[in-house]
Amino acid sequence: MTRRFTVLGTALLALAAAAPAAAADTRPEAPAASPWDPATGTAAGAGAARSAAQVEEYWTPERMAAAEPTPAPAVSPAEAAASAQAAAAEPPAAEPEVGEGRMPAASGAGGPAFDTKALTYFSTSKVWADHGRMPAQTVGKLYYTRNGSGYYCSAATINSSNRNTIWTAGHCVTDGSENWYSNFAFVPDFHDGKRPFGTWTGRSWAAPNGYFDGKNHRYDMAAIALNLNNGRRVGDVVGYQGYRFGETYNETTFHDTRAFGYPQNTHPARSGISSNKLRFCVGYAATDALYKRIGCDMGGGSSGGPWITEMPLSRGWGYIIGHNAWHYGNDPWEYGPTLGTAAINVRDAVHTD
Repeated sequence: MTRRFTVLGTALLALAAAAPAAAADTRPEAPAASPWDPATGTAAGAGAARSAAQVEEYWTPERMAAAEPTPAPAVSPAEAAASAQAAAAEPPAAEPEVGEGRMPAASGAGGPAFDTKALTYFSTSKVWADHGRMPAQTVGKLYYTRNGSGYYCSAATINSSNRNTIWTAGHCVTDGSENWYSNFAFVPDFHDGKRPFGTWTGRSWAAPNGYFDGKNHRYDMAAIALNLNNGRRVGDVVGYQGYRFGETYNETTFHDTRAFGYPQNTHPARSGISSNKLRFCVGYAATDALYKRIGCDMGGGSSGGPWITEMPLSRGWGYIIGHNAWHYGNDPWEYGPTLGTAAINVRDAVHTD
């Protein structure tokens, strides 16, 4: 198969939807092998679907506790350069898109003006201890099954017309060889084994075909539309972060940016790291060739955790401009794809679902 990344100026998307199952069955869903349709640029899941209730029933506290952190890909500079070269033939850039964040309805909309006080930067991640409000309640653990085993990544709620979408890394939804993972479940504000806002299961998900069929790190991004939880949308309960996507931002350095995630380890390794704790770093997110980077040592399990800029704590929301995707050996930096045209198309593929 010839791998293509764009068509008619739009990044190709891989897309799957989970439909309700007729009979109760809490066994792990088999990964869906999804044929790529070049006419539409999407791939549809072909595995046996589970209902939202069945997926939530599957993820018992014991299974969540036993889930393994998704390893943060250790990409070599040569691999990154090859990915960038393969993605060099891009269509005309789409207009940039900006989505505003929002507090949950109970907290009221909007918020104070942006705080101008500069943050102190640090790359040795710390525990984020302030739970029960934004931003912590918009960030959570994303659980899934792969080949019958449980894993987790990090993710965050993002502005969408359905108010029920999360943003994460592509390697948290697909193996990059045309197979989807299964049994997606998002737990906002997870900490110390607690699920204060419940669990939302995956309804449909999308990733650029450049990652779904080829594992090109330039396209390591994904979005998941969630099912309702007791008739509620996750954005109405916990709020959501805004975003700034588009090629216009690819040369931008974003200062005072916080990176979040649930790592079980760090690079370089150090003791005292628990995947039960939300961690964060503060720094600047700059474009490095065709990628973004931020100084941070978070390892496995932090994949998909958002990089949020312009986020005053008095408001709790800012703009997602990147996410944890890979690192180089023990280099204390996190790298992620630039969130350009492909990111716009990925979010658009599921945000009205």
